[in-house]
Amino acid sequence: MSEEYLMTGSFGLDVDAWQGSFYDDDLPVDWRAASYSILLRSVLLPQSEWRQAAKNNWIDEVDDGFRFILYAISPAEADLRNLIEELSGLPAAFSAQVAGLVLKYDCRNAGEEVGKTILELNKMFPVCLDAGTADYSTSGVDMFCHKVQLSSVWYPAAQKAPLPSGEFLIVLIDQQTLPEQRKIVSEIDRWMSGERSAGLFNTSKDDAPMRAQETRILVELMGV
Repeated sequence: MSEEYLMTGSFGLDVDAWQGSFYDDDLPVDWRAASYSILLRSVLLPQSEWRQAAKNNWIDEVDDGFRFILYAISPAEADLRNLIEELSGLPAAFSAQVAGLVLKYDCRNAGEEVGKTILELNKMFPVCLDAGTADYSTSGVDMFCHKVQLSSVWYPAAQKAPLPSGEFLIVLIDQQTLPEQRKIVSEIDRWMSGERSAGLFNTSKDDAPMRAQETRILVELMGV
């Protein structure tokens, strides 16, 4: 078993549709981060939300053990340079609680300079690429990840297993049952051997944080 624990949570937390289900009806919007962090200990934030989190000091609403993972859509070289500049300007206290970065990947834009820039990003925060649900070899992400020693987001509904490369893995699930999740968590546990880190996040639009709570309990019972 890895010395790292498996992070669990939802994709996003500032979602109006969860008011009245995950969040109390009368909970103020600016209290959502605090409420979320009581039940879940990490979150994968879409680009609009992590910009909001940094601007509005969400770290003041969570404790030091809470972890943010940032999702960014910046496939082109110029956009990557802008992303590096933006990430460099994040408040130090916020950056200290960022566990990693998921970067949208498109093999059509993955030239040598893009590869070098992604590795530059990886020095700032651990990077996991997201090439979508296609077969790794079809997207070309397997060869690229092997070359730069990064991993790619694993979608268990479409891909049999995560790529073996890299030190940081993100896994995205939606409607998988608990027995299915148990198999997924076991696979992640094997991947994490050697002190590698990983996160398992639910993307369901309607009930992601509720499903993520069940996943967190499962992960804790499995000791991962």
